[in-house]
Order: sequence, then structure tokens, then C-alpha cells
Amino acid sequence: MMDDEVLISVKGMSKSFQIADVTKKKSFFQRNPTQSYLVFEDIDLEVRKGEVLAILGRNGCGKSTFMKIISGIIEPDTGTVEVKGKVASILELSMGFHGDLTGKENIILRSELYGIPRETVKEHIDDIAKYSDLGVFIDNPVRTYSSGMRSRLAFAIMVNVDADVFLVDEALSTGDMAFASKASEYLKNLVRSGKTVVFTSHSMSTIKNTCNRAIWIDNHHIVMDGPADEVCDAYSRSINESVDETRNLAEGGSSSAQYRLATFYRDGKDVEKDHDKYIFWLEAASERDHPLAMVELADNIFMKDRERAAELYRRSAEAGNNDARRKYAMMMEESQEEIIRMREIMKELAESGYPHDLYNYGDILYRTALGTEDREEAFRLVSEASEKGWLEADVLLSRMYQEGSGVERDIDKAIDLLRRASSKGNTKAMIKLADGLYEGKYFKKDREEAYKWYLMSARTGNPRAQYMVSLMLSDGDGVEKDEGQAKQWLARYSSTMINDMRLNAMEVVHRRFGPDDPRPNDMLKEASKDYHSRSMVTLSKRYKDGKGFKKNLKGYVSLMEKAAIASGHPRTQLAMMYLKGDGVEKDEAKAFELLKDASDSGDSAAMLQLGFMYRDGIFVENDVNMYRFYVRMSADRGNRDASELVRKWDSRKKH
Repeated sequence: MMDDEVLISVKGMSKSFQIADVTKKKSFFQRNPTQSYLVFEDIDLEVRKGEVLAILGRNGCGKSTFMKIISGIIEPDTGTVEVKGKVASILELSMGFHGDLTGKENIILRSELYGIPRETVKEHIDDIAKYSDLGVFIDNPVRTYSSGMRSRLAFAIMVNVDADVFLVDEALSTGDMAFASKASEYLKNLVRSGKTVVFTSHSMSTIKNTCNRAIWIDNHHIVMDGPADEVCDAYSRSINESVDETRNLAEGGSSSAQYRLATFYRDGKDVEKDHDKYIFWLEAASERDHPLAMVELADNIFMKDRERAAELYRRSAEAGNNDARRKYAMMMEESQEEIIRMREIMKELAESGYPHDLYNYGDILYRTALGTEDREEAFRLVSEASEKGWLEADVLLSRMYQEGSGVERDIDKAIDLLRRASSKGNTKAMIKLADGLYEGKYFKKDREEAYKWYLMSARTGNPRAQYMVSLMLSDGDGVEKDEGQAKQWLARYSSTMINDMRLNAMEVVHRRFGPDDPRPNDMLKEASKDYHSRSMVTLSKRYKDGKGFKKNLKGYVSLMEKAAIASGHPRTQLAMMYLKGDGVEKDEAKAFELLKDASDSGDSAAMLQLGFMYRDGIFVENDVNMYRFYVRMSADRGNRDASELVRKWDSRKKH
């Protein structure tokens, strides 16, 4: 017996058809030879009251057959199909229409099939006709209608049916945009009213906006069943990653498929690399004004044909591509001269071998690249900076792997680089990684891991991450639902935007009214609760010194550890605590690790302290070259003490 909440129950359903067997020859005395074509095999499905279910799958997978089985138009070979309540459907556009009858006559005929009395239909027939937007054609025979007009008529009739289950098979794919909008709004009203809808469409945006659940049919089975956005993303990825499907679409004239196929040949994705085919499909997509294809083609031909490259950049820029706009602008003579000067300066600085100089030169080459050679050189420089531990280089290198800029596209490598930088506290990497995992645009969607990185970033005081943590906790998305925690993070998000002002106000009050005024300490505690880094560091020192508070070494250490997650300088201060045994057990290994992470994040004080550890042989072997390397790098980053040391070294050399 069906659960009261289950309106559609399919159990063990299989279906096959007899189709012509072209491999066998027809004999004089026999009918055309046939073979069995399997559509579904042992399908199980339950659709509950109020669900809006989308059915996805490639053409020929059996979506329409599935709908006809549910509606009772055709019977399954095996298994059971139970539907509770009245069913209204728009399946094949011509179904239920008599070609020789007028639109109005067909309204009466089809409404009677739904069980609506003729007298009731006649009372509302003018309203139905008006909703269909067919105008004077409503009195013409239906055989004279286009497919879009039939779709309008069928939908207008269904709007007036009060059913429990609605079956809609590509009803929004025909007709003009105005009617499609009207039909879409009607479906949304069905959803809001709690009706059960089963819907097929090739439009992923329509499904995501309309449906709360989706199934994906492939190879006779339901291969995925879950939230609509997740199933849509998985299905879209399968289409995008299929060479055969992409080639079929490309040969059919789809510019996006042509560009995607070009990248397959560029990267050797499931095909052998083939530069000629890569360029061929870029050309095909560019002819259809695909913005990314035009930019990439221009990059490839830039050295051979600057005039055509400029034209491609211009067309792509007019289509809204920001990269094309930048490159087209850079081709202006004045811009080229300035870019050359900047490159020469950054190249000279990169000769130091410091990771930040290598990164900066690679970054400017990446941003101003007008050809393959520039992109490959940029990749080499940023890779070297990454190998030397520069975390900003990891973030840019991830983007280059994601785009295939100067290197073969490698999404797994892009994710690994973001994970490495995130685990070392780089907040930009945390947000990029969390966004990628949350949206599933370039990476495989993983809301649980996305929540983990949003939470880590939120604890550094990042307001956007705090908002996302609040949202995910409120929705139970990637984490167990917790309205209380959601409200706390939302409060932190709203407070984060005023924390810098709060800290400035605290300093003014402290100067004007003296150390005994309790308001600065109250503001410090509130800002520290919101993970405001500067406030946590200031409050921790007050806990240590007992200024305005009772001395609290445990609170001092705890706050410094929290602040160290957020940025490089607090990490350096925490490292010095472990190096000296200040409030914590002395731990030179921990101190070295924290200083290295802070140095990789660009903190000049950490670089100087690392140099001293190499000079004095603390935790590491004595190494004068590494000592001088880190001190010079610290001086280069503006550290006064390091600059003074370097000045003395250079002065001795002169004498």
C-alpha cells in the first residue's frame, strides 16, 4: 500500500520496444525483421506530494516514454506503476488534438478527457482561448497550427485543470518568449501551491529555478537522484566532458561546443593533442562570435598577424569579455611602451631570486600577456616562486592551471594548490577554494568541504565567509542545520564591517580618558569575538600585562593562536612566544614552522627571525647564506632592522 505522501510509485519497471533490425535481410515470405530495444530496466522511483521532479537525460534515453508510462498512455513490460489522484499532462504536442477541429472545439474535447464537464468548459472557454494568445487562429483547424501554437493551446487547457499531479514534457521549449514566461510563471505558482509536478527540459537554468529534485536517466537506469542543482551540475559535466557528445554538438554548429572541443585538442583531454584541430575549432567558434574562442585564437596568431588578432580582441571585447578589453587596450602604442618599461623593471628585480620578485614579474607577464610565449614565461616564474613557498604564487598558479594559461589545463592541480595555500592560512585561497567547491563551476561540487574552508576563512574575520557560514548553517547545506549558530555568524558578519572603526574609537577613548576607562576593553572583547585580528592581538597583550584585566596567560595564548590563523604578523608573534617559551612550552620546531608560514605570506619580521635562526643554528643547521638570503629579503620588504643590517654589510664591502 502506498504512503499517503507518495503520489507516484514505480517499482521494478522495465520497458522495451520492437524496432527494425537493419542487420538482417527481409525475405519474400516474412515481415520486416525486428529486434528488441531496451529502454528501461528494473526502475524504482517514488515521487512525494509537493515535489517538483525534473527528468534529465540525452535524447533517446526515454524521458518521454517515462512520462507516458506514468500517465498511463503506455504500459510497462514488467513492474508496477501507481499514481494517486488526478493527472494533467502536456506530453506530445499533438496528443489529444483532432486536426480537423478548431482550437475552441479541441479545448472542449481535451477538457472532457480530463473529466471536466462540457458545460463547465463552455463557461470558461473564452478565458482559455485568451490565455493561449492564439487570437483569431483559435477558430481555425488545429492542423494549420505550428508546434508552438499547439503548445500554447495545450498549456492553456492544462492551466484550467485542477489536478494532483502535473506532467509537463518540454512544454516551455516551443512558442515565443512572452508565452514561455507566462508558462514558467504558472509552473512556479504550481510549485508554491504544493502541487506535484514531473517535468522534462533541456534547460538547466529552468530546472534549477523550478525543481527541487531531479533524476538522470542513462543506459536504461536512473544513474542519479537528488537535489536538482546537484543533478544538473553532474549531468552538465558529463555532457561537457564527453568528446563524442561535444563533437556532435560542435558539428551541429554550437559555438560553445566548438570552443570546448578545441580545448580538448589543446589539452589532450580524451583525444590526442592536435594543434591543427585545436586551431580549426577555435576558428569555427570565432566565426560564431564565441568570446573566449576569439581571445584564444588572437593569442595564438598574435605574432603572425597582429592586425587580425586586434580585430578578434575588439570583437570579443564588444561581446563583454574583460580579458579581451584589456588586451585590445594594451595593443595601443602608448600602452605598449609603458608595459615594456614596467616589464623591464620587474625583470631586473626578479634577478634577485626572491620569491616575491619572481611572483611579481610573473604576475605582470600573466596580466599583460599577448601571446603564448608570455604566458609560458609567466607560468615558469610563478612556478619558481611557488616552489620557494610564496603562497600568493600558489593562488595565481592555481588560476593558470584552471585556465590552461601557459600550461595544460589541470583542475586537480589547481585544487591541490589552493588547498596547500589555504592550509597555510592564505585567506584569498580559502575563499577561492570554498567558492569553487560550493558552486561546482570548475571543481566538483562538495558543499561539506566548501563549508570547512568558509568556516576557516570566517575565523580569520573575512566578512563574506562569515555570511556564507551563516547561510549554510541556516539551510543545513553541507553542514548540520543550526539556526542558533547561523544567527551568531550573521551577527559577526554585520559587526565585522564596523570593527576597524570600533578599534579606532577604542584608541581615541583610551588616549583621552586614560587606562581606567572600561569602554576600550569592552570594545576589544566584542571585536575579538568577531575574530578581528588586530583586536585579538591587542587584547591578548592586555591579558598578558594585566592592563585593565586580571593577568590571564591562558587567554593571552588562546587569543594569539586564533589571531595567528588570520594573518602573517600574529603568526610571527606566536612563533616568538614558542621560541622564547613565553606563556607556552618552548618549542623551536613549532616556532620555525610558524615563521616559515608567516614568511611565505610576506611578513618581513618573520623573514628576519628566520634569518637569525639560520645564523644561530636554532632548530636548523647554521647556514650563513640562508641567513643573508632571509635578511636581504626582509629588508627588501621594508623591515627597518633588516635594512640596517644590509646597509652595514654593503658599507663594509665598499671599504
